[in-house]
Amino acid sequence: MSKTKHPTIIIGACEWIGLPLLDVNKLRARIDTGAKTSALHVSDLETFRKRGADWLRYRVAIGSPRPNRYVDCESRLTNIRKVRNTSGKMEERFCINTRLLIGATGWDAEITLACRRKMRYRMLLGRTAMSHHALVDPGRRYLQGFPRS
Repeated sequence: MSKTKHPTIIIGACEWIGLPLLDVNKLRARIDTGAKTSALHVSDLETFRKRGADWLRYRVAIGSPRPNRYVDCESRLTNIRKVRNTSGKMEERFCINTRLLIGATGWDAEITLACRRKMRYRMLLGRTAMSHHALVDPGRRYLQGFPRS
């Protein structure tokens, strides 16, 4: 008999998400079960080498629709994915792995870095990041409250 990992929380169509390794305490995210990958809005993205590996330096905007704060971040580049953007065009995006928090529950997830400046939500949480961790109630919002570590 195999053990199946069951989701631990129920989330709404929008949730507050924390990215503690990036020093992002709370960020509004759109939950999108139709999207395979997750995307985080970043600006000033650049690559560099550190300890023999490829790394990314970027800024995360906090606040929407107008950012009221920026967080400067560095993460190891883990992958480059071809992703279909909201316009339906294929594009390559840099990927990072980081910890994410929803309510009191946290797990590691792969997130693509993208320009979401014109989008209402700075982050989109796709189904791969939620798999085995969360069930979505699309008729409700912010079920988990602010992220708690």
